[in-house]
Amino acid sequence: MADDSSDEDLARLVTDLVRTLRELEDELEPPRPDDGPRLPTPRDLRRFTSEVAIPGFILILETNIRALRLLQRALRLADGAETASRETEQLRERAKSASESTLSRLDEALVGLQDAVEGRPNDDEAAELLDDARELRAEIHRRIRESAPEDSDVDRASGGAEDESSDPDGRSDADGDDAVSVDVDAELESIKRDLDELPGADDAPTDGDGEASGDGDGDDDEPPSDASPDDGSDGSNRE
Repeated sequence: MADDSSDEDLARLVTDLVRTLRELEDELEPPRPDDGPRLPTPRDLRRFTSEVAIPGFILILETNIRALRLLQRALRLADGAETASRETEQLRERAKSASESTLSRLDEALVGLQDAVEGRPNDDEAAELLDDARELRAEIHRRIRESAPEDSDVDRASGGAEDESSDPDGRSDADGDDAVSVDVDAELESIKRDLDELPGADDAPTDGDGEASGDGDGDDDEPPSDASPDDGSDGSNRE
């Protein structure tokens, strides 16, 4: 069984990273265009290029937020029981493995975003958030790898996507990346369903300031931050 204090530290780091990624998304909203027509400058062209690239990076941020929220839930469920069941422990390890897979792509996205924000005015706050996110990502990735059991079912499940992308039939790297992306999304949905079936699954993770951050399923049309704090007053909370 994983060390409780180690899981508590990991949970705090995950909360910090989720909050940082959300703040980063807010900072990356497109700036308002300058008034009046004029010829584009090289800086304008660079800014346009960065604005085109940013939405793709934000999709990766969203996938990581989903995975990290599921990891939060799994850690909370394991921490809430005196003795974690085998099923709870397996879900925790699956959530860690899924997060590890998405975190690997997150670093590439953060590097790309660092290049993109250089073409934007007043990007100091975004640059600082990017630095914080990369540090937190690296620390969480290290903690997950150190705590992962050898030859676990999770490793074999997550490793299947990597094996499929090893190109035995001469498929392109792009095809392999697409397969891994689909496998990660499917695994996140599977973990979410399994978590919902466990006792105590109604306990949603928080973003660190006392507000529920959602269940990480990514299916709601509206982002969790837009939800009213009184939504649950009539006892009709959605799972």
